[in-house]
Amino acid sequence: MEVVACSDGADLARRAAELFVDRLRAKPDLAMAVPAGRTPRAMYARLAEAYAPDPSPFSRMRVFAVDELCPPAPAEGYFWRQIHAEFLHWARVPAAQLFPFRVDAPDLVAMCRQHETAIRAGGGLDLVMLGLGPNGHLASNEPGTALDSPTRPVELLPGTVAYILTDRVIQGAVSFRAVTLGLQTILDAREVVVLVDGAHKRAALRATLDGPVTPHVPASILQRHRRCTVLAGRASVASVEGP
Repeated sequence: MEVVACSDGADLARRAAELFVDRLRAKPDLAMAVPAGRTPRAMYARLAEAYAPDPSPFSRMRVFAVDELCPPAPAEGYFWRQIHAEFLHWARVPAAQLFPFRVDAPDLVAMCRQHETAIRAGGGLDLVMLGLGPNGHLASNEPGTALDSPTRPVELLPGTVAYILTDRVIQGAVSFRAVTLGLQTILDAREVVVLVDGAHKRAALRATLDGPVTPHVPASILQRHRRCTVLAGRASVASVEGP
């Protein structure tokens, strides 16, 4: 993994936005799983500032969900609601190129299989961009997840639900049930980019980079990825670089 130390959150957002656009320029029909949460928010704001007047560079990309909360979260998706509000509404990616999780489906296991099928039918994911959980979770793959896990329904830990509720923007009810790209699904992507910021992520980042590859730290599987970049804010990387 390549770790890029960013001076602050604004620098992280700038670098993430530049990487996003660089990958789009190289492959206009980029298949990308895009993140929700607090760390990507500033990246979306930078992209909107630069491209909302003319969002044509985004017209051919394909956008996949990383994870999603189950009801009683909003019917349009808790995380997808953020992605729509901060990115999709101005980027104007055609609806046929959007692949959210349909958490209102009667059979979530079958729906997750269909999500995997859509990824494979499109030639696989070119890029997965996501955050790092304080407990080392990746997407909604909590500690204890099998390293070869597929896209599937999962149960969230109480600490993860509590952490979601500390965001300054609450999208609606937060469920303990979710669906998520599996660790194997993420590992199969051609590129993975992880956005990490905040002192509360230090221990998880250290374990991800330097610890053993273990189900106890799901993000540690990224040590096996052939092309993974971590964009890390100063506060989160400080104890990784030093004692």
